[in-house]
Amino acid sequence: MNIIKAQIIKAVGGDFTVKVDTQVLVLKGRKKLKGDKLFVGDFVEIDEKQGVIESLIERQNFLVRPPLANVEQAIMVVAPIPKPDYFLIDKLLVKFFSLNIKPVIVMNKIDICASGLINELVEQYGKVCEIYMISALDYQTTATTLNPVLTGKFSILTGQSAVGKSSILNCLLPDVTLETGGLSRIGRGRNTTRHSEIFMLENGALIADTPGFNAFELDEFSPEDIIDNYPEFKQFSNKCKFNNCNHIKEKTDSCAVKRAVESGEMNKLRYERYVKLYEIASEKEKKQYG
Repeated sequence: MNIIKAQIIKAVGGDFTVKVDTQVLVLKGRKKLKGDKLFVGDFVEIDEKQGVIESLIERQNFLVRPPLANVEQAIMVVAPIPKPDYFLIDKLLVKFFSLNIKPVIVMNKIDICASGLINELVEQYGKVCEIYMISALDYQTTATTLNPVLTGKFSILTGQSAVGKSSILNCLLPDVTLETGGLSRIGRGRNTTRHSEIFMLENGALIADTPGFNAFELDEFSPEDIIDNYPEFKQFSNKCKFNNCNHIKEKTDSCAVKRAVESGEMNKLRYERYVKLYEIASEKEKKQYG
């Protein structure tokens, strides 16, 4: 039996398209796999001669909606229109950090973006993750900017509808034309991505488009999860007076995080949203456990 490792890049019914190095095959799953559902992104062992998937390899992480496995990087696309929802971005950052998925922010439509919004984005997230500025109208520059970021990784594109995710993919995949959607009358984007599929770039990188923010399922986190997945806290929290400091209730002279916010070393607006996220998680926990 010739068993080799492959990754699922498309799943339609009982047919699975898998990538083996640079080769692409369409296979069926063994009947014994019915108890193990297979999803896009899964690594599997296949019998190439028999044309079947033999077994599922343990996942490193899993996103419930859209169902994607083994994601390494999340490209979070924002734009001046629709205006960035920072609270939603913060929730997604908690999500991605908790799953060991590297977040990257890409500001699209910089051709119509005021410098104030760019500065605002950098001030709030410049110390949290990498930020890139592009205009998907410029195919060549967009591809040149993003290809090195994507190389060697399985990434997802996510963001509010109408920020230009499909337009960005069209820059990266010149031979694949994806439907793009504009804004609806109430200022929300029309979501044009209806399924999950991994696309392979010329440099071998894998990337998947996903539904907009409003369709992206967020797990419920405990208050501790919120604290643990604010990375900018780490350089200050070990200087807090109490080990169990939640950086909210303690007085400023006892909390190094609060002092960092007060001095400007940590972004105040992001901290204020942290407090809100923490309080929401605390309330849910109280209701759950009485």
